[in-house]
Amino acid sequence: MGNLLVHVGIDDFDSHTGGCTTHLAVKIAWELTGRKARLVDYPNLVRLNPAVPWKTRGNGAVALRLETERAARDILDMIEVMAEDYAREFDNPKHQPAIVVLEGGIPEYLRRIGTRAVGDLIPLQVVERVIEKSGALAKSVKGRRGLVGATAAIGVDLLEGDFTYEAILYRVRENIGRPRLVDAESVKEAELGSKGALFLNYDHDTGRLLATPRGPDPILMGIRGESPEPIVTALKSIRVFEEVEAVVLFRTNQHTDMHLQEVESVCEAYPYRCVRVRGIITRAPQRIQGGHVVFSVSDGHCSIDVAAYEPTKEFRDVVSELVAGDEVEVMGCVRPGSATHPPTLNLEKLRVVRLTEVYRFENPLCPRCGARMTSAGYGKGFKCPKCGYRTTELGKVKIRIERSIAPGLYQPPKHAFKHLMKPVERFSIPPKKFDYRLVDPFIKPPSGAP
Repeated sequence: MGNLLVHVGIDDFDSHTGGCTTHLAVKIAWELTGRKARLVDYPNLVRLNPAVPWKTRGNGAVALRLETERAARDILDMIEVMAEDYAREFDNPKHQPAIVVLEGGIPEYLRRIGTRAVGDLIPLQVVERVIEKSGALAKSVKGRRGLVGATAAIGVDLLEGDFTYEAILYRVRENIGRPRLVDAESVKEAELGSKGALFLNYDHDTGRLLATPRGPDPILMGIRGESPEPIVTALKSIRVFEEVEAVVLFRTNQHTDMHLQEVESVCEAYPYRCVRVRGIITRAPQRIQGGHVVFSVSDGHCSIDVAAYEPTKEFRDVVSELVAGDEVEVMGCVRPGSATHPPTLNLEKLRVVRLTEVYRFENPLCPRCGARMTSAGYGKGFKCPKCGYRTTELGKVKIRIERSIAPGLYQPPKHAFKHLMKPVERFSIPPKKFDYRLVDPFIKPPSGAP
């Protein structure tokens, strides 16, 4: 038998006790490459719909793409026990972890399902039909919901368009849950020295380290960048002061806005869907309890509430400058409504398309002495408080207000970014292309690690 192309999709192995889908994927990659399988791509970290209600943390699934002499059934048999043991060790009663293995090329219908799953809600029944039609093999550790993410990860092959990279450093088991020992200044210096090749690892406005997660998971740190080379270079200067189990480079759809589906009507912005849509502001922004800012957008057929939440900080101040009549493009995911609140789009970015003119009306100036006149009473015109001049011929003066906001693209501060949100700074990055080739995703740990 010659070499076969085999795709392994993995999802829903995260837990609040130290489990992580990427961590299991690394262990599976070690096992398979130790048995003469060859990775033909970096492990693909595919961030799926951030609006699904049952996600954990970043809702990431992983695909491994290998050349091997073993058929899909043999591959599934090899990793099935590993997956069950991992799910048992890091149990999460709310999750339904699963593995899908596909042999050969990726059918176009599977690609479409994968792309949809990044920004929409896909019924399990649809995915089960796709698995059956494609001939893929599936293993559910418990429940079957994880099949959606595992199948989608295979379908999102990221061969062209926009994709990024992340080197993930994993902690040893005994350090999970302890404070992370990473030198923030070295991360800051590495990102500044990369001249834009690294991004969202450090918030230079607030001095906050973004590369380290805060939960009790096995990830010590993730360094994000546009290509492998600057990430590998940066890791040589970044200092960590705890033992590192492994450093693995992933290719990913992180920070690409892949989840945002451009729709023509606000009517298409339904719950659990992530969209970008244009409309006119029909209800001016209001700050509500909790510090959130809410406004309404309509396209003349449907309207939806839009919210900039308190963690976005100064972004809310930009939003507050909008008025009814402004034309905007709003981007984000739709939260379902409740008994007290309608469906709401959680605002991730804002494009101001066109500003309406805003005016204020003031009493006229006295034609004799130039002082500002006051009302002489209902229907009696104006009187001058300085010289006593009265008139019923003058009316209020219309004065155009200079807006403090301009057309353009606005985003929250870096510390408020979620995994898929694309920073404005990346909008100028040209489309990329990736060809299957021999890769080594395993990197030497950075300096300072014991």
